[in-house]
Amino acid sequence: MEVKDQLNQMQAMMEQLVKMVGHNNAVTEELIQRMDRLEAKVGSLETKMENGFTDVVQMITVLGEKVDKIDATQILHSEMLRKLAADTAQHEAEIILLKRAK
Repeated sequence: MEVKDQLNQMQAMMEQLVKMVGHNNAVTEELIQRMDRLEAKVGSLETKMENGFTDVVQMITVLGEKVDKIDATQILHSEMLRKLAADTAQHEAEIILLKRAK
C-alpha cells in the first residue's frame, strides 16, 4: 500500500505541477499582451512627441521670420521719418527764405 500511496501523491503533485505550469503560461501570455499594448502606446507617444517637436520648430521659424520683417519695417520707417524730417527742415528753410525775399 505504501507504494500505491506514494504513486497517488506523485500523481497529485504532478497534477498540481501541470496546473501551476498552465497558470504560469496564462500569466506569461497576459504579460506579453500587456507589453505589446505598452509598446504600441509608447510608439504612439513617440510619434506624437516628434510631430509636436516639428510643429514647435515650424512655429519658431515663422516667428523668427515675422521678427525679421518687423525689424526690416522698423528700419524702413526710421529711414522714412529721417527723410521726412530732412524734407520738413528744407521746406521750412525755403519758406523762411521766401518770406525774407518779399
